[in-house]
Amino acid sequence: MQAARVEGSFYAPVQAELAELQRRLVEVGAGAHPTFRAAVRHLFTSSGKLLRPTLVFLSSRFGSGARDREIVLNLAQSLELVHTASLVHDDIVDRAEVRRNVPTINATWNDDVALIVGDYLFAKAYALAAVLPKPEVIAMVAQTVFALCDGELGEVTAPVALPSESAYFERIELKTASLYAACCQGAALLADADPEHVALLGAYGTDLGLAFQITDDVLDLVGDEEDFGKSVGRDLAEGMATLPMIYAANGDPSLAARVVAPGKDPAEVRELLRIIRASDGVGRARERALGFHDRAVRALDGLPALPERDALRDVADFVVSRVR
Repeated sequence: MQAARVEGSFYAPVQAELAELQRRLVEVGAGAHPTFRAAVRHLFTSSGKLLRPTLVFLSSRFGSGARDREIVLNLAQSLELVHTASLVHDDIVDRAEVRRNVPTINATWNDDVALIVGDYLFAKAYALAAVLPKPEVIAMVAQTVFALCDGELGEVTAPVALPSESAYFERIELKTASLYAACCQGAALLADADPEHVALLGAYGTDLGLAFQITDDVLDLVGDEEDFGKSVGRDLAEGMATLPMIYAANGDPSLAARVVAPGKDPAEVRELLRIIRASDGVGRARERALGFHDRAVRALDGLPALPERDALRDVADFVVSRVR
């Protein structure tokens, strides 16, 4: 893997679309309940990396219909609202207090408000998707929400035991990679891209999403809290085993039982962090993330040699080299 030429350089080709998207996101609460308006301002005035809409805008450039900016913006906004709604609901389940160095909706208001805000965001996302001109893309948005829900239900109903590597990958494909794939594939479909290019962009999105989530799970164990934007060791504290934990505890029943035990006290979390960091689990997980990165980049080789293809390569490099 080569490092991205300039961190964030992949935003440059779609800067105008991103600026318009950010304006629209902040206005999502217009005319709605005052609490929802306040929650929207809270969520979107400190927006994150906007990687997913960036993927929508870049992927749309590979089709002849890319000039219909309004349609592509609707898809980007719809999928970003799906993503944000899922995070709001995840934060309730995880009892999280901070995300991106900003208090969560449930911490700022309460769980009831956060639940309704998440529902409201999903409804807004569906309304935007409903006016898209291709039924298969509308169905893709709905299918992505199904996948996110399946992944979350699988997570919260899983037995208290160390999951297999394959079970972990199935979960993150549903919870994370499905949305990345929808951004890339859905945008290419809307833009009337060649079917082969649509498939390649979908494959790229899936592998990129897997690389992103594994890197996120590594950072949850070794990242700096201020850079990472949320509490380090949160998954470990709750007994949610991720790939580096699975590798570290594999073959050690005693460590596996400690990893998946819920509700650990801070001293136990610190001790387990020390053990996992000293193992080969983090290094092996990083290698798997790099493997998915390489597969994503290879999928791009079949696309036309446009500046957007270079930007998508830079996105992949950024995903596995980031600190937050």
